[in-house]
Amino acid sequence: MKYTLIMAWITSCLVSGAALADEDCTDPVAEWQPREQLRQMMVDRGWEVKRINVDDGCYEVKGLDRKGHRVEAKFSPASLEIRELEIKFDGSGDASDYLGSQGMSQKSGAPINSGSHTAKNKPKATIE
Repeated sequence: MKYTLIMAWITSCLVSGAALADEDCTDPVAEWQPREQLRQMMVDRGWEVKRINVDDGCYEVKGLDRKGHRVEAKFSPASLEIRELEIKFDGSGDASDYLGSQGMSQKSGAPINSGSHTAKNKPKATIE
């Protein structure tokens, strides 16, 4: 019984680790777009970019949106498509700028909550 519980725990840890690994970007470095292109794309959307770094193979952008809310976003470095977005509102904001047809769009112009993504690479949004 004890052996079975230990094996079940180890298996669950391995499975959960594999699920987390899917969030990493796996674009070949030779296909990456320059950081300055991503910076300009975000400035054109009204963001004040504080920094762009690489995290888990993705470009991670930290800064302020056009209304002054703190934002963090992860982008695929080859396509510059958004993979994850986190917004920290100051108490007076709402998510209307980021949802629906007026929201943050991908390179293709589709809103991030469209059904055009497979479950594996569907963008993730966190709104606080």
